Amino acid sequence: MDNRLNKFVKAILDICFFIGLVMEIAVPFGLKYAVKLVMRLWGETTEYAQILDHYPYAVCSVMLVGASALMILWELRKMMKTVIDDNCFVKQNVRSLEQMGSFAFAITALKLIRCAVYFTPASVIIAGVFFFAGLFSKVLARVFDKAVSYKEENDLTI
Repeated sequence: MDNRLNKFVKAILDICFFIGLVMEIAVPFGLKYAVKLVMRLWGETTEYAQILDHYPYAVCSVMLVGASALMILWELRKMMKTVIDDNCFVKQNVRSLEQMGSFAFAITALKLIRCAVYFTPASVIIAGVFFFAGLFSKVLARVFDKAVSYKEENDLTI
């Protein structure tokens, strides 16, 4: 099988993971600067002023969401390795899909809780996207689990 596309996708996931890791580490130091920069460029809107009003909560919220997103990327990277190795129907991928669904639901909850502290329409949209991504991931985990069972049964057949 030609693995160029799979390796390309894996490389993109690796780059996104490591950039995300750097950004996650930078949040406590750079969020206030980024918010002030955006406010200077686009004007002082209440959305961005709310972030500064609730700064400690905003840092924690962004970091928890970022950590969950990094964990999703980590699981995707593990799955891509099995695809590259031409062995994608394994229990490890079922567990990865289950965990990605749980992390997506965590992002949904964090974004909705954030809306209770300070509301932004983007948070509601992001919560909705990750809610459906979590559902999709959980359903796909069940599909993969069945596929793994069929594969294991087929491997035992002579």
